Amino acid sequence: MTDLDFFFNPSSIAVIGASDNVGSVGYEIMKNLTEDFPGELYPINIKKKLIFGKSSYKSILDVPNHVDMAVVAIAAPYVADILEECGKKGVKGVVIVSGGFSEIGEKEREDKLVEISKKYGIRIIGPNCIGIYDNFSGVNTIFLSKDKVSYPQKGNISFLSQSGAFAGLILDWTSKERIGISKVVSYGNKIDVNEADLIDYLYNDETSKVICLYIEGIRRGRRFMESAKKATKRVPILALKSGKTKSGAKAASSHTGSLAGEDKIYESAFKQSHIIRANNFEELFDMAKALEKQVYPTSDGVAILTNAGGLGVMTADALEMNGLRLANLSEYTVNKLKEQFPERVVVSNPMDLVGDADKERYEIGLKALLEDQDVGLIIVILLLQVPTLSLDSADLILDIKRNSNKPILILGAGGEIITPCLRKLEKGGLAIYPSPERAARAAYALINHAIVRGDIHRERKENIGVCKI
Repeated sequence: MTDLDFFFNPSSIAVIGASDNVGSVGYEIMKNLTEDFPGELYPINIKKKLIFGKSSYKSILDVPNHVDMAVVAIAAPYVADILEECGKKGVKGVVIVSGGFSEIGEKEREDKLVEISKKYGIRIIGPNCIGIYDNFSGVNTIFLSKDKVSYPQKGNISFLSQSGAFAGLILDWTSKERIGISKVVSYGNKIDVNEADLIDYLYNDETSKVICLYIEGIRRGRRFMESAKKATKRVPILALKSGKTKSGAKAASSHTGSLAGEDKIYESAFKQSHIIRANNFEELFDMAKALEKQVYPTSDGVAILTNAGGLGVMTADALEMNGLRLANLSEYTVNKLKEQFPERVVVSNPMDLVGDADKERYEIGLKALLEDQDVGLIIVILLLQVPTLSLDSADLILDIKRNSNKPILILGAGGEIITPCLRKLEKGGLAIYPSPERAARAAYALINHAIVRGDIHRERKENIGVCKI
């Protein structure tokens, strides 16, 4: 069994503090696991005999079978004794959702947990966290009610967060935005399992094609950088780091007991580890959903194809503000297109098909750009509201995309009438963005990771870093 795999693919889970009292943490954990987890589930409660129709045990030591993983949801003063019992039982991994440790100054309580974990070789996620959501195995220790939180569709983005509340918000938000998620892990005070351990695990996980981090502070910086630098050669890592200001750093310290440190130090560490930094969670997932497609450019030249000249100009601005460049179209491409297009079409980059463009004009332009050697990535701007562009343009673009080895991003915005066309493009495997700035962020991430992977060969590395808008 792969290291830490007992957290994500256990055959059995014990819930210590399980309850059938509606609204309690123990109730929600049991409810979610009962609905999602296919393995053996053992409720542990000193008072109750039946919980969710399952026989309850007063102690984990009373469970007659082996237990891979335990979830602890009891008051902090009693956690150490429970962890000792888990050690005696031979439990491999424990998720401690209980709070009341270093985040409130109770460092000795945490130290005791570390001592016990080393004594028995137990791996711990937490304390002060909401634990694990695995969209594929059904492990769900999240104590957020499905009556209030929507859970996302399956996908290949994994999200690691020090903040439990932020992790819960991401589940709900990605569901609303139709962004596919593989795993969400909230690790809280990280007295044992930390970002580096989780990156090492996800690096070998077939369902995790992009790793996203929410970080308040890192304790073992060198270990983190080593793991990240190894992983980013293949798997892109995106980071959202809070605590940039003095006020934010102070808040982070009281939240998870983290020392946020100088932001410039983190900035440097991210660059050296080839981690792409985001400024907010919208930006984080704008980049992640493009990287998830795993289609990377082999040139850093970006082409813009549009029927809205103003949006083309704004997109060009957004790209340059992020250190990206517009592709230099070859003389062959330009001459070929001038022969096929009406005189009013602007054959340059951005390529303005003008307001009366139809889907045939898009077909000619898109195919030509895909063949141009300096074009590594194409942003297709669709102003679908014009009368000449039919809503079945989505089918044409998807047909071209299926035979393309270059990334295509779609910039399309509007109301309910054009939404089905954009949804069809999205379901067909294209990332959709509502503004030039957000499409530029995605292009930024794709090109930067392609440079790290070695798909784009060049000496200058100035793109590596933080998205600037």
